[in-house]
Amino acid sequence: MKRKMLTSLATLIAASMIVAPGAPADPGSALDPGGAVTDDPAGEHHHGLGFDGSGFSTVEPFLGGQPAGKPGSRRSRDLRLEGALKLDPFNAGVHGDVAAFKKLAFVGKWREACPGTGVDIVDISRPSSPVKIADTADYADTSMEDMQAMRIGSRDVLAIGLQDCGNNLTPGVGKSALELVDITNPRAPRTLSLFDVDALGVDATGVHELDLTTTPNGRVLALLAVPDLEARTSDDAGLNGSGDLLIVDITNPVAPVAVGEWGVLDHPALGVPFYLDVRQGADARTYLHSVRANADGTRAYLSYWDAGVLTLDISDPASPVLLGRTAFAPGEEGNAHSVDEGRGGSILAQADEDYTPFHSEFRSSAFAGTRPAIEAAFTPLIAERPSRELAGEVVHVGRGCPANSIAAGSPQDPYLADPAGRIALVERGGCRFDHKVARAQLAGATGVIVFNNADGGEALVLMGGTIPVSMPDGSSVSITIAAIFVQRSTGLLLRDATPPVTASVKEVFDGWGYLRLYDISDPANPVALSTFATANTNNEAVATEGTWSVHNPEIVGSRLYASWYSDGVRVIDISNPRAPRETAFWTGAGAPSDAPAVNIWSVVPHKGLLLASDRNFGLYVLKKSP
Repeated sequence: MKRKMLTSLATLIAASMIVAPGAPADPGSALDPGGAVTDDPAGEHHHGLGFDGSGFSTVEPFLGGQPAGKPGSRRSRDLRLEGALKLDPFNAGVHGDVAAFKKLAFVGKWREACPGTGVDIVDISRPSSPVKIADTADYADTSMEDMQAMRIGSRDVLAIGLQDCGNNLTPGVGKSALELVDITNPRAPRTLSLFDVDALGVDATGVHELDLTTTPNGRVLALLAVPDLEARTSDDAGLNGSGDLLIVDITNPVAPVAVGEWGVLDHPALGVPFYLDVRQGADARTYLHSVRANADGTRAYLSYWDAGVLTLDISDPASPVLLGRTAFAPGEEGNAHSVDEGRGGSILAQADEDYTPFHSEFRSSAFAGTRPAIEAAFTPLIAERPSRELAGEVVHVGRGCPANSIAAGSPQDPYLADPAGRIALVERGGCRFDHKVARAQLAGATGVIVFNNADGGEALVLMGGTIPVSMPDGSSVSITIAAIFVQRSTGLLLRDATPPVTASVKEVFDGWGYLRLYDISDPANPVALSTFATANTNNEAVATEGTWSVHNPEIVGSRLYASWYSDGVRVIDISNPRAPRETAFWTGAGAPSDAPAVNIWSVVPHKGLLLASDRNFGLYVLKKSP
């Protein structure tokens, strides 16, 4: 990635506009962007801060493509299905967020199959018979996951976050932008403008989530969460980058203007030490995942993953001020994903999206105790093995690059030992991670341990790759063995120990993600009040049978509505926030017979209805039972 620094925000403002899109193109190949695909010998994709392929969740085999639920799993309590709308593509894991406006629902598209076919616009004037009436513009290799609609001046405007799916490496194919669409006539949506995040001079992941708000003086602001933007635009000291939060004035939606930005690296009380030190758990990252404004547009709640939720005063959007943050205890997974406020801004509901219900305990005869390790994003999960363990003798094979993987005509690296029937220890560098793993599998290895090279040192890297692996000779390899990444110091201990060296990676269940409630009456000192989890969240017996993590919360009065993936829609009474109590739920009762098991992305209360987006089905319309 070529890093081009901006000297001022004015550069972004001047470069942020693109003309409305032309004809759509076809999406590219299905490259899994779950991690750093290249081993990156030249440091082209490696940042000194240790961010490699970040910006996406690490463990996704439980998402999408689930078989139809068993009859006993389709249940409900005090909620009934009012209507359902199957959306294309069906059962492909692509349907994203849901939003509501007037008599309309909007369902976004996620990056799984990355159809690039725009946001679906649905007429819900008859809740029992929702009808798709249009969709927004197509963009090849682009997801449109999150959106929000509001009236701006004389127009109804839909704001959409565009993200580059990462499948097509041709510059400019995947969009990273805020799209503003005129939906005054919802049957004929018209793009008004694109605010281009890539104008910052980096290959940005795009606008992951967004929120719209109106300030006390009438300005309409779009708050954009652009994961890893600050790390990608910072210098080698971690400074002078554009923050993961971008604040854009969209009062004139035809000409959006950047007015502010904020990130932890440039904050004098936080900076690089904070950025590195707060990372913890199996999905250890520091980046802005989501942002939510308060009711009057003077505060922004930033869900900053392992850094917790940071509260900013944005009364002056050009100079946000940090007020306080929530924090995780040592040993917790972290993963502050999204929030909503209640009781006039005195209560905060924080959803921790934990896709990693197991943590790795890596042991070896080469060292005492345990050492950190992270599984690759493209290999079978160790947790799905009957023993939930990878164990065996370890042999160091060297760098392990196959022929033609470094450059055309490059020879294969010689193996220093035969890995057949053993775990191959491979040093990072030279070629792609998936090429190293595939070659080891073809040589008979039972597993792979990749350790960091001198340039990466103690950083842990989420290894990515194609599924199946596309080899330099044109062949395809379906990976059946596990692969993990370890620190350089760990790799050297394994390499230099007296043979035979043994190692084991045991996956230990520690639960999925859940809700936390805080008192934020004093935003500088949030007070933890309680937590809430479904029974399946902490049930190891079903851990690999679904995705039992909370996703998005919405508060209306004393009710908290939460989407919980395989646990459907949950309704929680928070009138006593120290003792939240579930009062209703829906996990698919009454769904169409061909509907797969529920996989609820979001739920939004709207005019007496609950609108729920299902990643594999489309839209469900729910209502409280009489």
